[in-house]
Amino acid sequence: MSHANNQAEPQITEPPEDRTIRHMPELGELIGSVKDAAWFNPLKWPRSVFGNLGSMGKAPYSEYNLLWSGNIPRLARYLADTLIPSIPGRAPSWIRPPLSSLFFHQSHELKDAGKAHARPFPGESWFFINGILTNEDVAKMNADYLVHLFRRPINVLWNSTDGIGVDLLECTTEKLGATGEDVDSAFHPLLDAIASSENKRVVLISHSQGTLITAVVLRLIGGVYRHTMAGRRRDLTRSDREAIRLQAAAERLTVHPERLEPVTPAELSKLEVYCFANCASEMGYLDPGLELPKIESYGNEHDLVARLGMLAPDPRQCDIHIAGPRFRHNGAWGHLLNAHYLRAIDEAQFLPSDAGGALNDAAPYVPIEGTAPAEAVPSLFHYLGGAGPIN
Repeated sequence: MSHANNQAEPQITEPPEDRTIRHMPELGELIGSVKDAAWFNPLKWPRSVFGNLGSMGKAPYSEYNLLWSGNIPRLARYLADTLIPSIPGRAPSWIRPPLSSLFFHQSHELKDAGKAHARPFPGESWFFINGILTNEDVAKMNADYLVHLFRRPINVLWNSTDGIGVDLLECTTEKLGATGEDVDSAFHPLLDAIASSENKRVVLISHSQGTLITAVVLRLIGGVYRHTMAGRRRDLTRSDREAIRLQAAAERLTVHPERLEPVTPAELSKLEVYCFANCASEMGYLDPGLELPKIESYGNEHDLVARLGMLAPDPRQCDIHIAGPRFRHNGAWGHLLNAHYLRAIDEAQFLPSDAGGALNDAAPYVPIEGTAPAEAVPSLFHYLGGAGPIN
């Protein structure tokens, strides 16, 4: 199952248009997209997020194991992290534990997550950005299931939860274009991985609010790409770096000019982006002519959050533009990554253990008409079970 890395290196094209600062949707467009997404029986709204009753029982890697495992300290941490409002970012030095960890949550890479049971895959770097109401424990649960499915080490770029109210406010502002420290903490690790000569493939998996963060990170990478292409050189000048910093600052983001590395089509072709419940308003190719980077999105038909973006009933009216193939799980309810997305892939794709191997179709998804051929298989599925290593 060889992949794009066996293809010829992309040729240099004309500098792409500036997509670093995107068109900001109007508040009315956001309200319209929410109304459209929620335009079904309100009694079914909880089901669209929490899934059917059958999905709430004990199951390997399920988020609902927080309730059923008997691990009271873990459940207490989760309730405290999601029910008590906190401030995004690092606590001031004069606020000491336990208050600092209770009222301040800073997004960062979880160094000890996503490594168990994974063997090294030379030439690859895999990343995961989680969604709303995900504390460190649940992010590690997500990473464990991703490792189980793909057999790769996963670098978790944790998007910290600050309680349900703050998280929902962050999602609203991110849909409108404003962003924060969750993007700051994800951008440089991804840029470093793309720029590294040791990597031939960089995979980013995101879920829910993580797809909003991903959309902004892509725009930042697009700014670096545009300046690299405009100069036609293998380095960035001081003025390039300052321009990128100022463009990021315009969206209230922080980049470190000294850490910026040039991005050419060869680097951009390494990047593959896979989004679950993609609720972004805009996620486009950074080089439309080359259709780079690779982008795919997956949504459950009745997932309220996915209906805010990739499955919007009227995307043109709400100014929603998402590039790449999109796949829908018809009839499916629920928004949780493990219980409602990864579990369905696990059950549909893997044969019984005595037969071994994985299937070679799109189950449980079907391509959305106009985004991919009817017989298309998601590119992400080519890596299931540890398949598709770089030779």
